[in-house]
Amino acid sequence: MTPEEEKAVADKRKLVDLFRSELMAKVDEHNEELHNMEEEMAHLAVFKKELLQKAEDHLDDVHRMEEEQTQLAVFKEELMNKVDEHLNDLHKKEDKAAAIAGLKEEMGKAIDAHERSVGLRASF
Repeated sequence: MTPEEEKAVADKRKLVDLFRSELMAKVDEHNEELHNMEEEMAHLAVFKKELLQKAEDHLDDVHRMEEEQTQLAVFKEELMNKVDEHLNDLHKKEDKAAAIAGLKEEMGKAIDAHERSVGLRASF
């Protein structure tokens, strides 16, 4: 090989080496970007898992509150029924008290009338 050919081959090798080193630098850069993306994906997966857990916990809380609200509604209904029963009992007692008061008044009048009639007889 002539010195010119050797120089041309050496120049081409230098170009190939330069191209190879530039290409390897780009491959390294892409590998680093890929690694960074993989790390970010791992962080996002953890974040997604935590977010899903929080959502499940929130739904559990909502279901628990709905159950408590249902229990409170049942308790309120039972309490209102007892209040109605007590009010009905109270009205019955008031009615009985009024009837007793009426009977007492009638008995008082009857006693007064009887005493007057007895008193009238005693004076004859």
